[in-house]
Amino acid sequence: MDFNLSKEQMQLKEMVSKFVDKELIPFTAEYDRKQNPKDCIPLPIIKEAMKLGIGSAAVPEAYNGNELSNLEILTIMEELARGDAGVAYTILSMITGAKILKKFGTDEQKDKWLRRIADDKEDPFLIGLAISEPQSGCDNMSGNPNAGLLTTAELKGDNYVINGSKSFITNAGIAGIYIVWARTDKTKGAPQGGLSAFLVPADTQGLKVGKIEDKMGLRLAQQGELILDNCIVPKENLLGKEGMGFPVIMTFVENRLPAVGAISTGIAQAAFNVAYKYSKQRVQGGTQIINLQAIAHKLSNMLLMIESSRLLYQKAAFYQDSGIPSMINCQMSKVQGSETAIMVANESIQILGCYGYSREYLAEKFLRDARAFTICENGNEFMRNRIIATYQKMEEQK
Repeated sequence: MDFNLSKEQMQLKEMVSKFVDKELIPFTAEYDRKQNPKDCIPLPIIKEAMKLGIGSAAVPEAYNGNELSNLEILTIMEELARGDAGVAYTILSMITGAKILKKFGTDEQKDKWLRRIADDKEDPFLIGLAISEPQSGCDNMSGNPNAGLLTTAELKGDNYVINGSKSFITNAGIAGIYIVWARTDKTKGAPQGGLSAFLVPADTQGLKVGKIEDKMGLRLAQQGELILDNCIVPKENLLGKEGMGFPVIMTFVENRLPAVGAISTGIAQAAFNVAYKYSKQRVQGGTQIINLQAIAHKLSNMLLMIESSRLLYQKAAFYQDSGIPSMINCQMSKVQGSETAIMVANESIQILGCYGYSREYLAEKFLRDARAFTICENGNEFMRNRIIATYQKMEEQK
């Protein structure tokens, strides 16, 4: 076991870290406080990130990308989230979409869309992953044909006609293309082949952007509603084969969960940094408050949680890069990371006292951002069910 990053990986981390310190952190509060959620998206900053090649981190070199390992991608996600979790989440959808395209896309699809991701640095080509619906939530992958996703896709001639609505879709309204999951066989649940995935460009006839969510936190990422009203998609835009929506979703999940763990770790690290700096400056009773046992214990606990969160997402990435299936590490990384972010952000506020509750410091923002990640990508209650179910399956297979 080697816990050290290589020289090249350290250089990558330092490059992103410098970008975050110079181009992102000084502007996050300004974007976060804009009243209209559409104005919160820092497209100029995302554009600069694309110039560094961050957006094409999952695009193979054959398509002009700079394909990185899972560990390297998650390291980038943590660093970006140290600056702002919303920006990291926006770019994550782009990276996850590219991974899905690379695995399931035809040669024509990959040549067309992966090149767009890698080449469009002046006008970032974002991706939206349209799974969730108003009624489905954690039921997206239900084996019950009468539950889960209700959006339908019907083949008529050379086109699929898609009808339904999607909710809380990241990059809704700013993406260049969406990967949309829909039911193609109403008699089957998701694992049995009832779902299919489609590539739907933003300018597709019948695709409309509905309400943009006005959220408590994670404001630098845009989530919104997609309405598909007789949306016409050519059959060559089918991703994989008809009925393969479930394995496509599982690829999404396997990549998304540890990434949430990494982003959450970035939030926690940022919250700790604020509290640590303040505790060395604040004097009470004639001493810096970092010397007070109550504060020292809080900071120590914060460090313990951050390190365990980081190690879990790195372990998940190690297994992925080694080609070893390990869903339980992905699941645990998401839960541990998101709950670490909340704990550390909350303690950061407590250490700063009234200043932590004030918008003068970013401590309150970290807590608002962190709160999203115990809910998104399936709530932690659901994830705990999946963790023990995965563990039981592993035990039975021994």
